[in-house]
Amino acid sequence: MKTYRKIISIVLSLALVMSLCIVQAPTKSFAGVKIIVGKKLDIDIGSKDTIVVKGKAKAKSSSKKIAKITKTKKSKKQTKITVKGMKVGKTKIKVKVKKKSKKVSVVVRPKTPSSLKAALASQTSARLTWSKAKGANGYYVYRSASRNGTYSKIATVKTNTYTNTGLALGKYFYYKVIAYGNKNIQSYEYSNIVSVKTWKLVWQDEFEGAALDTTKWNNEGATGDGGFGNKELQDYQMEYSEVKDGKFIIKPTIYWDKANNTLVKNGSHWEAYSTKVWTKDTDTDKSFAQFTYGKFEFRAKMPKGKGTWAAGWMLGTGAGGGWPTCGEIDVFETTNQEAKTWIPQSLHMKKFNGDKSSSGNKHYDTTVSDATTAYHTYGVEWYPTYIKFTIDGKQTGIYDPSIFTTENPATDDMSVWPYKFPFYLIMNCAIGGTLGGEVTPKYWTLKDEFGDTQVYEDYLYFDYVRVYQ
Repeated sequence: MKTYRKIISIVLSLALVMSLCIVQAPTKSFAGVKIIVGKKLDIDIGSKDTIVVKGKAKAKSSSKKIAKITKTKKSKKQTKITVKGMKVGKTKIKVKVKKKSKKVSVVVRPKTPSSLKAALASQTSARLTWSKAKGANGYYVYRSASRNGTYSKIATVKTNTYTNTGLALGKYFYYKVIAYGNKNIQSYEYSNIVSVKTWKLVWQDEFEGAALDTTKWNNEGATGDGGFGNKELQDYQMEYSEVKDGKFIIKPTIYWDKANNTLVKNGSHWEAYSTKVWTKDTDTDKSFAQFTYGKFEFRAKMPKGKGTWAAGWMLGTGAGGGWPTCGEIDVFETTNQEAKTWIPQSLHMKKFNGDKSSSGNKHYDTTVSDATTAYHTYGVEWYPTYIKFTIDGKQTGIYDPSIFTTENPATDDMSVWPYKFPFYLIMNCAIGGTLGGEVTPKYWTLKDEFGDTQVYEDYLYFDYVRVYQ
């Protein structure tokens, strides 16, 4: 009996041990799938990411159209699964190790917009452009008053352009863009940040009234002849101009000897007259306009007469020497081209004085077909590191001094960049000279005649001159 009870006791003990083993074993075998890398995936469309799983695993995408498994690499210890974003959206990757599985959430986003650029479209509007982002259904445009400030969404657009209107004058505006896709899934990052500064009108002459405003313009020092180094023929005098109907009109005038078919000459002086005015301060008791940097506009209509040489331009005051060291900015000119439709815009400085090989870098010619019959706005935007020419707001050329010097920064080289000192404004119409060319009565207006002498006039009209900074 004792032996039997002993046997029963041993059997029960073994059964208890086996029962404990059976209860504990599932805890180990049902531990689940261990994701080492990639518990959640956030992928740009067209890009790849990986899931690393402990052990040998299989994987399957819930939507291959959104995210596709392109490669599964297995080893004894782990499995590496490569997932590619195919279409903007959300899906899951089911990972299975033996009989256990786990789902990895995947978000496929549109690409981040790139190459964001901003430029003023007008005085109070900025035009933004950027590269199209793959997978984007549209874009959100954000704006701030400072680079690191708070950005507010100002627009939702479908295309990769946007014009922000109604901007305050003389202010900086900062922009960034983000793409959105299906279900408003946005790109992972914003675009680069860009900025614009609106121009503020700081000086102007609209030529109202009956006479030129002598608090803004004078012709002191600009009254003599002698050619000015350009073989010009005229004598500048104020009487050959007027303000009328909101316009400043320069009236070049020639006296023509019709018997000998030549200009009348009085001793060494040709009978040719015109007007030149500037904002140069020739009297310290007066306060004339001089500017460093800004946007300058001459709205003008050109003369027609053969031999006229019209110009709206600027000269420097502080580059440590006379011309060309001081620098010159020719906002517009006409030439000896008969139709007067060829409008040069140029820069002059010490390095390129007389150097025709620099044409195309500091000299730009634009054809304006109706330059003598319609007003156009001839402009220059002068920045601390470059100068841009415009006609009717459209860019016609950019001068970058860094191309022509080894100085760093290039603006330290005075021979290529005298444009760090104040400049003053000039309006004039020369007669003859290197750009005016041969003078004849062709296309001039006959105003008077006595004996063999004929008096001809022509007209350079200025609608306004404006300066923005």
